[in-house]
Formats: sequence, structure tokens, C-alpha cells
Amino acid sequence: MSNKNSVNNKLKHLNTSLEQRKSDQKEILLERIRDREHADIYTEMLEKCESDIQKLEDEIKSIQDYNSTIKKRKAEMKDSVEIIEEIIKEGAISDANLRLLVNKIIIFEKDKKLSIKIKLNAKFQRHKDCYNDNGIVLEKIFIKIKQNY
Repeated sequence: MSNKNSVNNKLKHLNTSLEQRKSDQKEILLERIRDREHADIYTEMLEKCESDIQKLEDEIKSIQDYNSTIKKRKAEMKDSVEIIEEIIKEGAISDANLRLLVNKIIIFEKDKKLSIKIKLNAKFQRHKDCYNDNGIVLEKIFIKIKQNY
């Protein structure tokens, strides 16, 4: 979103180029009709023009899809961020906010060690702290994940 102006400018430039190529295509078609002797040359020019038009349309579509994806993710995160901001403001987490934020808490034993897995309702990053037997943090890991639950 920080590059929104440059993205909008790029879209304007691409749309202008697209309109120009479509105009070129029409002119080439008219010339091919007028100059039947060199129709094969105009056909090649039309094929190149059509290829350029397709590339421009594909690039415009990919930028528009990217923009809509950013807007969708921002909307999805808004509720979760509001919950977190409320928790910070209150200085404690209420039961209601905890239920909105956390989907599941799974406690299990693996290799005679206790593990806790917290599945959030929001699309955050997975955070993992690894401790030694003395309770000292050995490693902190942040992994971007897609939630399927």
C-alpha cells in the first residue's frame, strides 16, 4: 500500500499504452484493407500488435488482482488488530477478547516434554520459542503461515 501512487501511475501508463496499441491495431487493419498487395506484412504487424495488447492486458489484470488481494488482507487483519489494540489499552486480556483471538489451545507431551500449540483466529505469524531445561530461551522462530482451520 505504501507504493499506491506508483502503482496507480503504472496502471495509468499501462492503460494509455493499451489504448494506443488498440488504436494502432485499427489503423493497421484499415491499411491492410487499402493495400491488399502487402496484406501479409500488415498481418504480421497485426499479430505483433495483438501480442502486445494481450501482454498489457495481462499485466494490468495482475496489478489489479494484487491490489484487491492487499485490500482483502487488510480488511481481514483489521478485526484482529482492533482486538489487540483493545487488549493493549485495557492492559489485560478479557475472556471475550481471548475467545475472539484464540481458536484452540492444544497442550501435549512429546518426548517427555510439555508442548503448547495456540491456534489463532487471525492470520498472524506462527511464533515458536524453544527453551532448555533451565527455562532459558534457546531460539525464537517466526514463520509466516496460511491458516486452514
